[in-house]
Amino acid sequence: MKINIFFKSGILGDLVAVLSGMLLTLAFAPFGIYPLAVVSPAILLALWHFVSPRTAFWRGFLFGLGLFGSGVYWVYISIHTYGKTSSFIAFLITSGLIAILALFPAFNGFLLNRFFQKRNLSRVICAFPAIWVLLEWVRSWIFSGFPWLFLGYSQANSPLKGFAPYLSVYGISLALLVSSGLLFVSALSFRQNKFKNLYYCLLGISFIWTLGGILNYVTWTKPEGEPIKVSLLQGNIEQNLKWSPDQVEPTLKNYLSLTEKSWGSKIIIWPEASIPVPLDYAQDFINLLDEKAKQNHAAIILGLPVRAQQPQSFYNAVITLGEGSGVYVKHRLVPFGEYIPSFSLLHKIFNLMQIPMSEFIPGLGTSKPIQVGNIKISTFICYEIAFPERVLTRDKDINIILTVSNDAWFDGSIAQAQHLEMAQMRALELQRPVLFVSNTGITAFINADGKVLSQAPQNQTYVLTDNIQPKKGRTPLQLTGIDPALILITLFFWIGIRSKRESDIPKKSAPNKQEALTESV
Repeated sequence: MKINIFFKSGILGDLVAVLSGMLLTLAFAPFGIYPLAVVSPAILLALWHFVSPRTAFWRGFLFGLGLFGSGVYWVYISIHTYGKTSSFIAFLITSGLIAILALFPAFNGFLLNRFFQKRNLSRVICAFPAIWVLLEWVRSWIFSGFPWLFLGYSQANSPLKGFAPYLSVYGISLALLVSSGLLFVSALSFRQNKFKNLYYCLLGISFIWTLGGILNYVTWTKPEGEPIKVSLLQGNIEQNLKWSPDQVEPTLKNYLSLTEKSWGSKIIIWPEASIPVPLDYAQDFINLLDEKAKQNHAAIILGLPVRAQQPQSFYNAVITLGEGSGVYVKHRLVPFGEYIPSFSLLHKIFNLMQIPMSEFIPGLGTSKPIQVGNIKISTFICYEIAFPERVLTRDKDINIILTVSNDAWFDGSIAQAQHLEMAQMRALELQRPVLFVSNTGITAFINADGKVLSQAPQNQTYVLTDNIQPKKGRTPLQLTGIDPALILITLFFWIGIRSKRESDIPKKSAPNKQEALTESV
């Protein structure tokens, strides 16, 4: 069977689109089969290569349903199990989110086949990657942003992670998609017995991955002072009990007991909203804890709600006690989890969900780093660690990145491992250690090279203690931001458009080598 006939077929090609999307999920944590991040987009590119823009849109949508249906299904758990909605409503909300996310690969296929119809090399290694990564960037901010499952996140443990300090997760996505395009052309070249072209494509893939591997040995930050001892407390409070008034006292006793075992550490960190009542209600307990921390020459960093000036509104905050200072207020809130978007109909619908503490408001302005002695800690809460631009700082004196979380909302699903994988990418981009502490797991120490140094067992009450080396300096990404990645995307678009225009000029001669390279079999 010829390749073009196989991929032009209707139902069979559509089924392959769904399955290739599901296959891509396996590239991400906890599975970590990172080469699939090259193979899966290459299959999708083949499915798009011989069809109309309309069919490409449909197959892109099916691919998105497969990817996001298998990759973010855990939203259902949060809404149904802990949001207390009916299974039907939770299914509708989750399905709606997945369908919206699936529109991004759908538009990718449509734009590629509508505006880059000539089957030449620049279409598959320039236009295809540029459109994909541009849509990832759009997805990071449109409708408040949902940066989950960016392609580059799958490479936190692959040679391509070497690009992170230069081009961020977007640059890694770009490298993967160029590799996918070259892999697709390699398959066509093999089919056509064009072995010279096949060797060139394989050489191109080898160059990209080898360069990424070499860049892993280049360091831009240096140690700042001596390693410090840090304890991360995993309280393991069940989500359905967390906000119960009857659970407040047992929760505080639990964390106080874990803290008593950790006084030998310089820094002790409790997870997000570990104190399940507002600061003004817990002030006596906070004062007692502050005194104990000072007596033991330690700093305690913990999360709790802080009442805002607006009626019945709260900040999701982190405060520092003992021998440390600083307050952090969460800026990027989770839609439908921490707040309801400002649409009256949505308010009426989601009032039925009865999610506890669902009316948080975002902090405004820029938060100063938390300081413990000479150590400066850039702090984020849960969902925020997923946003590259949010975590990116130009401050060379930041020593450690901290994210406190409550991943009990995900109830042991793959979301917890995906969340940790994104924190690994932030460590790679800034070449600084990341402290990742959560209520039920995953709680972990991440080195400046993105490797997990140590990790607590999930769903257990646990104190994870380790020595962490603060870092200082600037990576190229800190100096330039994501501008180089956006410039590369623009350059790829320019090459694709120029090649398209050149190939649109009628010629009496035979097709050029570049066009012949990827013509249908």
